[in-house]
Amino acid sequence: MLLTACGVQTPADSSMSVETNSLIGSADEGKEADLSHAALLGNSYIDGFVTYDVLPDTDCFYRIGLTVRSVFTKPMLNREIPVIDELANGKNYDKVFLIFGENELGWTNTQAFYDGYGEVIDAVRERQPDATVYIQSILPVSAEVSEKNIDCTNNEQILEFNDMLKKLSEEKNAIYLDVASVMMDESGNLPEEAATDGIHPGIEYYKKWADYLKKNAVSQ
Repeated sequence: MLLTACGVQTPADSSMSVETNSLIGSADEGKEADLSHAALLGNSYIDGFVTYDVLPDTDCFYRIGLTVRSVFTKPMLNREIPVIDELANGKNYDKVFLIFGENELGWTNTQAFYDGYGEVIDAVRERQPDATVYIQSILPVSAEVSEKNIDCTNNEQILEFNDMLKKLSEEKNAIYLDVASVMMDESGNLPEEAATDGIHPGIEYYKKWADYLKKNAVSQ
């Protein structure tokens, strides 16, 4: 087992290798994806898409604090079914964008996160067999939040988790989207002006995020 600076144990096996030939979303110059038949599924980051209405035609299924485990048991606000089952709503999505990982950074067993995320992808495909599945990178946090390192929320840890997500995308034939690349400064941190809490971006950065999805999900 490898021990990270935060005390998280990372299995030293091939399933967690940094080297990867994963499918990575790329921009198709001059074109934008139609996201009117797409869904976002995941944690509280999706709340910003709803609050700021930057993807008005995209369905959003989420819960604050959601993890790759609780997605199978916890419902959305004022709903009764598990969040994952919101995808079994009779609609036929062509794209499902996943965002998990921020709430799992402090897990002592990173293999559980890796395996759990894989189970989420399997469950998405059971409910939406025609959809392309996209794994979005975990976003960086501000330098201040990273330095405080509460629950292992630091940018070094986030980079390690994103390496796992790249490998997972290869294993599961999903598309990895490096959203973090448009949400960081030259030092790899979320810019201080981007978020009042150093974690959840404001509207201007959600616009960047939405633009990234439109441009990088075109040719998939």
